[in-house]
Amino acid sequence: MIYVLIIILAGSGSSVGSVEFNTKEACETAAKAIAASSRPFAGASAITVCVAKG
Repeated sequence: MIYVLIIILAGSGSSVGSVEFNTKEACETAAKAIAASSRPFAGASAITVCVAKG
């Protein structure tokens, strides 16, 4: 199964992008790395979601 990491800007509801991973663990690791970076995107915090595709 493929897992998709979706990155959304908080407050705007706009999707910034998405990346596909082969495992749920890889997707969750990437999501945690984005959350830990503490770098706001254009003044907004990024919300990450891993969802199964297919």
